[in-house]
Amino acid sequence: MSTAPRTLFVGRGKGAVCWYRCALPALYLDLDWIGVSGDPGSLRTVTGRPGVAAAEADWRDYEVVVVQQPRGRVWVDRIRALQDAGVRVLFEIDDYIHSVRKSRDHDFRAEFGEEVVRDVELAMRVCDGVICSTPWLARRYRAFNATTHVCRNGLDLGRYALTLPARDAVHIGWAGGTGHRRSVRPWLDAVADVMRSRPATRFVSIGQPFAKALQAEFGEERCIAVPFTTLDCYPAAMASFDVAIAPAGRTNFFRGKSDLRFLEAGALGQAIVADPTLYDQVEHGVTGFLAETAAEAHPHLLALVDDADLRARVGAAAREYVHRERDMRVMSRQWAAALRAAVGREPDPGEANDPAQPSRT
Repeated sequence: MSTAPRTLFVGRGKGAVCWYRCALPALYLDLDWIGVSGDPGSLRTVTGRPGVAAAEADWRDYEVVVVQQPRGRVWVDRIRALQDAGVRVLFEIDDYIHSVRKSRDHDFRAEFGEEVVRDVELAMRVCDGVICSTPWLARRYRAFNATTHVCRNGLDLGRYALTLPARDAVHIGWAGGTGHRRSVRPWLDAVADVMRSRPATRFVSIGQPFAKALQAEFGEERCIAVPFTTLDCYPAAMASFDVAIAPAGRTNFFRGKSDLRFLEAGALGQAIVADPTLYDQVEHGVTGFLAETAAEAHPHLLALVDDADLRARVGAAAREYVHRERDMRVMSRQWAAALRAAVGREPDPGEANDPAQPSRT
């Protein structure tokens, strides 16, 4: 049983970011969480722990409130009011938002102009600390708040306990959101080369419809574009992969990302070919293969398509790593340690000695 202080997690909306960075740590620590839209004074709760209403007036009853990416004067005023009531407020973030407006292929770049970024920086400065998903983010955001914690992503592995269907073709797959077009496009050439030489190979994209770029040559049957799906359906959609690809880039947009794509593929027992800029947790040749360029990715993809035993061996090693190191039952300890630190309590013995404990920079 966690001894974390009484905490409310306040997420943005009801999508994946709220789920991974607010709902999951709260669920595994038996704490309260909600997802909201709007701004203080007119917030609307759109999801949350059953039975938890957590009206704004009730937030002051908690020892700690974790708020996901608050921004703007109205949020700063709300944070300060909570602090005046004795509540510690932590700012949660899992993206380097300073790079979004510089990413020309990001669908929401216009929403992260300089004024918005300044509003975020102000909220960071006012909070009692910042929780980041990676050490790189923590180093960057220490410029705005000296108290930063690293709480890496973990998975609720029960959602990934699926039996992958038997099939004649080997499916190479990519899944993700916006901002990846420039990194994925070169790797599609490598995928196409494999598909030309191995006719029993298909390509599946989930979210951004990258598979459509190859349909003119290979047809819709071999190039399947699955649209954005609900969080509940996401593991089942990814079960259509045999091999996952995870290109990235040499930009801060990618340096600020977490390794969630590797974790999800590993949880399903899938081999992955990934860019080491982002996926530094992949052990090359053991839990996946590392490739900075499409040219480097090509031979790994070909080997995985040709060798079912290799796919199974690498996928099994990835699954073992995810179950051992990134199960949310393990990763929740780093959140507990960060919350205890926020109220000046020492970590529990298990938290203090656990490799998953958050680092403070």
